[in-house]
Amino acid sequence: MLDFVYDLDYWKTYVQPSNFSLDQIPNLTSKVAIVTGANTGLGYETALELARNGAHVFLACRNRTKAHAAIERMERELAETAPAIYPKLDFLYLDLADLRTVAHSAGEFLSKKLPLHILVNNAGLGLSNPKLTRDGIELVFAVNHMGHFLFTQLLLPSLIQSQPSRIVCVSSMAHELNLPEGGIQFGTLGQPDSELPIVNYNRSKLANILYVKALARRLAKAGHHKVYVNAVHPGYCGTDIDNNIQSTIGYVAAKVVLKTRELIGRTPADGAVTQLYCATSQEIEDKNLSGRYFVPDGHELRPGPYAMDEDLQERLFKYSEDFMLKRRLLPE
Repeated sequence: MLDFVYDLDYWKTYVQPSNFSLDQIPNLTSKVAIVTGANTGLGYETALELARNGAHVFLACRNRTKAHAAIERMERELAETAPAIYPKLDFLYLDLADLRTVAHSAGEFLSKKLPLHILVNNAGLGLSNPKLTRDGIELVFAVNHMGHFLFTQLLLPSLIQSQPSRIVCVSSMAHELNLPEGGIQFGTLGQPDSELPIVNYNRSKLANILYVKALARRLAKAGHHKVYVNAVHPGYCGTDIDNNIQSTIGYVAAKVVLKTRELIGRTPADGAVTQLYCATSQEIEDKNLSGRYFVPDGHELRPGPYAMDEDLQERLFKYSEDFMLKRRLLPE
């Protein structure tokens, strides 16, 4: 499952000129956006640029204090760099590890009766010691896929009503690496110690692309051709996602990973470019780009073979949907 190593198109993206830059973001004055995990890293930079171009942005985060600090920082930065803009920034509580609070958060946003034009599913966990959530799902899979699945499905009526609209799911090149036979062994998702932490992370990133493809197919079949849903690999970025890996891989290995990230990692601002491309570029609509996978900076790439497996896409969607229905978290 290292197909990208032999994929000429993948390596060409490193020498091709960028397909998108921040100055190509259009005026977003009439748009409403939600960015999960927006208090730091890629999410912060994404929310900042959406606000810079006029969008009303909700920072959907678990930590209220950090989210409000991020809003204050954005307001200060925009006052200096874009003084003509009066940023519209709000906090929305979202704990992706607790599905009932995810449902409550979606309901809280919907109660505001606002349109929703852009949803960026950016929040995520990296390597983490295996544990179950209160819902009985391995933690990394719960946060990186299941929580975002429920949040998106509950917000989908608003995204449909507000179309043209965008859904962006932040995946990773890791979706091709160190996976079990079949890509995802669904029977192990409630068994925290059944896989190594690296496998738990990689299969969650595979799930992001599988979900995007299954959802895009459903939207097209239902005639909602202007809800564009895509997945992105932001590149290897210097963010907080790896900050707690020492307990997972050990002191020495953690130091190597963090030092490598420091030396060759992209900045969060650079890493956010591809998800901003999918969230805002007119090219997405002009070329009807939905159900696709993009790598830096705004280049489409065919994902790994498991991600292209339509049966696996459908199995994941049904597993996720049935899980929510049994708990009455989605309407019948």
